[in-house]
Amino acid sequence: MDDVFQFRNQLVDRYSNFSRSFVRIAADDIQKEVERQYQDGRYWPEPLVQIIPNYQRKGTVQSLAAECVLHPVSADVFQVGKPEGHPQPLHLYAHQFQAPAKLLAPM
Repeated sequence: MDDVFQFRNQLVDRYSNFSRSFVRIAADDIQKEVERQYQDGRYWPEPLVQIIPNYQRKGTVQSLAAECVLHPVSADVFQVGKPEGHPQPLHLYAHQFQAPAKLLAPM
């Protein structure tokens, strides 16, 4: 795959042919309108290209385990570099760090 946009266009063309294979429209005016909508891209949006935001890091799995928000074993299990013999704390982004508290909060 040399070009992701070319791949997307090929995928859309194939899916377009597939999705149209289920129905035969006898009325010319309706057939033309459906074809126009397919050509205008009504059934799939243009590709979305975004710059990935730099999320804020909030804390570690180890700090959540120390505060008893996570099971104490989590501190040992979830580490970076552990298989290589250089265990380091696993840092979490703000939304990940806040998730356990939200799960445990009363409704």
